[in-house]
Amino acid sequence: MAIDNGGGGYGNPLERDTDRVLHDVRENWESLERARDVYGVVITGTIDGENLAVNQGATDKLRAQMATQ
Repeated sequence: MAIDNGGGGYGNPLERDTDRVLHDVRENWESLERARDVYGVVITGTIDGENLAVNQGATDKLRAQMATQ
């Protein structure tokens, strides 16, 4: 048996639906850090708790900042 990570995907990661990124973090397919650093999605709460949520205001601000880089 082999275990592999997901593919590279397509499209601009800053345009990825925030709910999908949150789902991937909840499933442990993505980390909180990768959600922020790659997708520009700011998620609050703890990975081991059920209190994860997207901070939409902070996400919008971060994505705008990342888009200019």
